[in-house]
Amino acid sequence: MTVAHTTVLKLLGKQVSFICSTKIGSDVYSSHHCGTVTSIVFNLTGEPQISVDDGDYYSFSDLIEFEVL
Repeated sequence: MTVAHTTVLKLLGKQVSFICSTKIGSDVYSSHHCGTVTSIVFNLTGEPQISVDDGDYYSFSDLIEFEVL
């Protein structure tokens, strides 16, 4: 886990682009996001979350086509 968290910490302040996939019931919704990583949250569950441009938080496992610009 240390390696994954170290990698996530390196994203702080970087420009990123990704698609977030969310499942609600039997439906899957996707939305494209890009901007600067302004916050990182580490939970006791071990699933890090990032915030882009001080907006919503996204679980790293929900991100598709993630890239640093």
